[in-house]
Amino acid sequence: MQVSEPLGSETFRYNMPSGNVQDLRFGKEVWFSYGAIAGTAQTPANGLAKIHVFEKGSSMHTIQLNVALPKEGYFYEGWLLNPKTNARISTGHLKSLFGDVRHNLDFKSDQDLRTYTQVIITLEKDDGNSGPGMDVAMATLKELKRD
Repeated sequence: MQVSEPLGSETFRYNMPSGNVQDLRFGKEVWFSYGAIAGTAQTPANGLAKIHVFEKGSSMHTIQLNVALPKEGYFYEGWLLNPKTNARISTGHLKSLFGDVRHNLDFKSDQDLRTYTQVIITLEKDDGNSGPGMDVAMATLKELKRD
């Protein structure tokens, strides 16, 4: 049976801080972007991706993704993509802390990540190949200017 209509939708409201945002480790936030993650036609998934850039030169990228656990011998990997240059950065393996559909990723970089506005999640075979596998979810990040 092929479903052409969505089964339903939910709206989640996230409290986004306004004004000056400070992090004890990295200092004042100077740039913030976020985007909803959606699965591909083959892989139902949803979630939220964010990037924070701080005055001390660090960037923090986080992902919260709901997606089925991968089969034995596979894992999910996060990627940031600069759409102007096609430069791609691996942000590491997503982890399911509770052994269910909830996956998380925290990626810290000393690089300014403002130009990386695309997030891609791939399904990877655990075979040591460092290249990207099959795309299973993606997001486009947009800047949120703090008041």
